[in-house]
Amino acid sequence: MTRRAQTEAFLARYGSTVQCGEDSFPAFIRPMGFQNTQGQDDEGRQRFSYVGPAAHKLTVGQKISSGGNDYTVKRCETVLLDGVELFVRAVLALVPPAAAEIKLERDGILLGHAKSCTAEAVCSAEPVIPWGEGAPQEVAPGAVQWKLTLKGVQAENGIDLFAVDTFRVVEDKKTGRTVYTGCRWTSARRTAGMDTEGTFRMEALAAGHEETEAVTDG
Repeated sequence: MTRRAQTEAFLARYGSTVQCGEDSFPAFIRPMGFQNTQGQDDEGRQRFSYVGPAAHKLTVGQKISSGGNDYTVKRCETVLLDGVELFVRAVLALVPPAAAEIKLERDGILLGHAKSCTAEAVCSAEPVIPWGEGAPQEVAPGAVQWKLTLKGVQAENGIDLFAVDTFRVVEDKKTGRTVYTGCRWTSARRTAGMDTEGTFRMEALAAGHEETEAVTDG
């Protein structure tokens, strides 16, 4: 068996599946650093080392994916021994996942968008104190609500964000969709800054919560 065939057999046995365009093949992708800024590129993205088969050349700027992550090729070269191509090695930068699209809707009408949404489950449990007793006998379950914090909220043209009617918050991500229904805002304040001028930070309570996973082919 030639050295190149040995290398390819090793990659096939121990490597992970990499998708590059329409091609898929086994390769090694490992982080280059583990502390603070080690292993990061000039844009602060984590760097990874790549070793793959010589038959699949990479180019700088090319996008590849593996294990649910996307990478950009920063540097690459083909390693030769005695004039024979053995494998391709490269430095990759992890591509951050696309930001979620967060929408505020009412009766099918788009009210506005938010840059971020955090949710906290709140339960209105109440102590049950028997007649004449001073200590609760049990804690009775109450309604579960979701406390939402929406940042960077910007209304669509002509929309009143502060109407008393309920609305829903829809968060679309690559992995699926989260919907908070029966929402009512409880507080809001205007924010200022280069990226947030003219937007609001809003607190709201949601009565319902639904999650659906993204449908993938295959």
